[in-house]
Amino acid sequence: MMDLICRHVYNRKFTYMRFGFLHILICCSAVFAQTVSDTVSFVNFENREVGVYGNAEAKEDFKRNTADKSWWYAMDKNNGENSKIVYDGVAHGNVLQLKYPKGCVGPNDNDTPACAAQIIQPLVKTADTMWSAYDIFFEEGFEFQLGGKLPGLCGGKCYTGNAMPETGDGWSARIMWRKGGNAVQLIYFMGQRSEYGDDFKWNLGGKNPQAQFTVGKWHRIVNKVSMNSVSAPGKGDKNGRVQTWLDGELVLDVDTLRLRDYDTLHVDKFYLSTFHGGSSTEWAPTHDNFIRFDNFTVSTDSIAVTLDNEGAVGLNKWWRENRRAVSKSVKLYRVNGSLVGRGLLSEAKMLQLKNGKRVKIVR
Repeated sequence: MMDLICRHVYNRKFTYMRFGFLHILICCSAVFAQTVSDTVSFVNFENREVGVYGNAEAKEDFKRNTADKSWWYAMDKNNGENSKIVYDGVAHGNVLQLKYPKGCVGPNDNDTPACAAQIIQPLVKTADTMWSAYDIFFEEGFEFQLGGKLPGLCGGKCYTGNAMPETGDGWSARIMWRKGGNAVQLIYFMGQRSEYGDDFKWNLGGKNPQAQFTVGKWHRIVNKVSMNSVSAPGKGDKNGRVQTWLDGELVLDVDTLRLRDYDTLHVDKFYLSTFHGGSSTEWAPTHDNFIRFDNFTVSTDSIAVTLDNEGAVGLNKWWRENRRAVSKSVKLYRVNGSLVGRGLLSEAKMLQLKNGKRVKIVR
């Protein structure tokens, strides 16, 4: 199987396309190719029809390491009303829409109504440095109230709630919106001050104004988590690092974290955990709220920090028009004559790929 990634050299808005077993990320102009070994997970929902998005679909899309028995999904609550695929327009195509029900606080994973959605995704590849990204849109009328949880990376026992790590065997670095849409990183780590994790404001250590989420606007969030070094088993150093970009701007860079005490612990899970709360009623929305998500990406290599909607418009249109017309078997060769692999492509002309050398497409 041959997998290729194409990225826009400048703004690099990712659009994922499948051609049989050939998986390609295509961008709007200057592109290059590399093996997909960097990409641990990518979900953009273009393979789904508009309608309910349940546990069965989540299991297929959010590929997991089956050796890890972590609980990892709760998408079928409230008779399928909490989690749906909706069409967002030509720039984003099909996206995931999550419902945050009126009066609902906390995850309530096993109750009705459940508050939005939960997926713990044990990653098929682990690393000491991992990138994650997704696009997010707070729909009109969204109530931030006192705050709520958003997805992020974690590892080991993935501590959340009021469980404080005591032996350096787990950590988490999820995202939260706070009152007024203020954005923070909620990190559980060795030495945290609060039993509910410590907030790290998205203001670059006070150098920038507090970053905020805006209702009615697509945002792009990119995270990079680097594990701390370990001087000896049971003795982790305080040099773990979490960096975050919002809409292309670096908003968080903290490098004093003791995330682990053992070098066998890595970044090994993506945690799609989202709901209002907190636990008390003042966190709850007063009416049904909705958030849209797109382009969930986890990678061992860097991810584009900017969101280029304009560049994605034509490509998403091309994808929808041609995804069912993929029929021709072709060979891919580098200009030096070496075979890249085979794939199924439509009869429409494909963009050439670059990685120092051009790639020829031969029928």
